[in-house]
Amino acid sequence: MSSSSPNQSASSYSQSFLHKVQHEAQETASHTFRALASFAWLWPIRGLVFSITHPQIIMSVRHALLKSLVSSVVIFIALAFFTYIPQMAILAIFTGPLAPLVALIVVGAESLLLLSFFARALFLEPALTQVFDRTLQASGQGQLVRDGRARTHAQSSAAKSVQGALVKPLQAFSTDGIVRYVLTLPLNAIPALGTVLFLLYNGYNGGPGWHSRYFQLKGLTKAQRASFVENRRAEYTAFGMVTLLFNFVPLVGLLFSFTNTVGAALWAAQLEAQANLIDNQVGGSQTREKSE
Repeated sequence: MSSSSPNQSASSYSQSFLHKVQHEAQETASHTFRALASFAWLWPIRGLVFSITHPQIIMSVRHALLKSLVSSVVIFIALAFFTYIPQMAILAIFTGPLAPLVALIVVGAESLLLLSFFARALFLEPALTQVFDRTLQASGQGQLVRDGRARTHAQSSAAKSVQGALVKPLQAFSTDGIVRYVLTLPLNAIPALGTVLFLLYNGYNGGPGWHSRYFQLKGLTKAQRASFVENRRAEYTAFGMVTLLFNFVPLVGLLFSFTNTVGAALWAAQLEAQANLIDNQVGGSQTREKSE
């Protein structure tokens, strides 16, 4: 009797653990499917196309763009020269013939991490903010930008935080972001699935950060932002995954931060247009009800 009790307890614990793992796996698969089905992953691509067809937006921050290119090339080459071969040798144990590609992805992730430290303080913050605002204005949301700037300038503490809003998605500008990014890097050692999990996890956490400027312009409270994001969690995950993947492109990864910002602003412009349409419809129906 006494010997069977520990066995039953261990069996019950194993079944409970397996049930939790199965539940989490199902939730992850469901979330991934919703993220793909949302087509929000297209916004970074649309941002790239819009940047090409509207070069004046990106060229308005050409000095920051040039610095980004030079910084990306120098840091990536330095990391590739000193760390690519050793990392590829280690990853070959786990990933076999995929080691060269996985090592390239890891070097790209590491270069993004280092670039974020240097770029933020030097030139990236105001440039991304300017790109976001100009894209909104080009998309017919100039009033939102004017109202948002007036609101943030009226509050000195808020105004100081505006420029840092858009660099949060680069994952390296907060303690939590650094820890999360570094701890999940080893996932890339798992063939194929590991990189997907890395992108999924960091996209889930980093995706909403691309709309930090939009939330500031709207004047949303912390609770309102949380509710807004939660209602679109799958979309933000899809967006965050693709932006992160673009940032991993060797040599020019940081340049995609500008086109990703354009994509985020285009998405924000659409959300704002839809919100205004709903407000107008509700207001119109209320007016008709009163007149009747």
